Amino acid sequence: MRRFGAALLGLVLAVVAFARPAHALSEPELLVERARVTALTLLTDPEYQNLKGLVGRARAVLILPNVIQAGFFLGGGGGTGVMVARGDDGAWSGPAFYTMAEASFGLQFGGQSSEMILVIMTQKGLDAIMDRKFKLGADANVAIGELGTGVGAAYGVGLSADVYVYAKSSGLFGGMAVEGSVITPRQEFNDTFYGQKTSPESILVRRQFFRPEAQALAAALSPRS
Repeated sequence: MRRFGAALLGLVLAVVAFARPAHALSEPELLVERARVTALTLLTDPEYQNLKGLVGRARAVLILPNVIQAGFFLGGGGGTGVMVARGDDGAWSGPAFYTMAEASFGLQFGGQSSEMILVIMTQKGLDAIMDRKFKLGADANVAIGELGTGVGAAYGVGLSADVYVYAKSSGLFGGMAVEGSVITPRQEFNDTFYGQKTSPESILVRRQFFRPEAQALAAALSPRS
């Protein structure tokens, strides 16, 4: 009986080991996949054809799959996303991770989540965001444009912006207020994803780091017509 019990336990452990995923995705790896799905969903939405055209000419793109805003008198929120930059050869870099955090004051109730894309059209816009704290709407040298109906109307500055902000929102708030949001590199995610010490510039500009998983994200940013 004792030998039978030991054999049965061994069989159960073997089944559990076999059923366990060979590789559980880390949080940065999961975020890259979510960014891919967000990009594919928004870029193939016929309601937002202008977004596809802008991304086709963009210098870089920052994708935030889930930006949360919630408030009861005092509102705040944010989210983490990935940024890729286009090289002179037209190919996208590997992803670098960034966090957007915002806070706003006023009478507000409810909550909202948004899929957000920042389309960075110029080198000036990329330099402003890439490796330092960048506050949306505060840098007078970087023009911010509006895309979609989920972004504050204050960002409607015409068709020559350095950065376009696009948000597809759902929830009780009337729109995602992003003015004053601060964008910063998420260094621990970068180092975890690539398994060594990195910097945004080494990923996005010098392209010293790359992983095969990023190819699917690059493909999503170049959808076929």
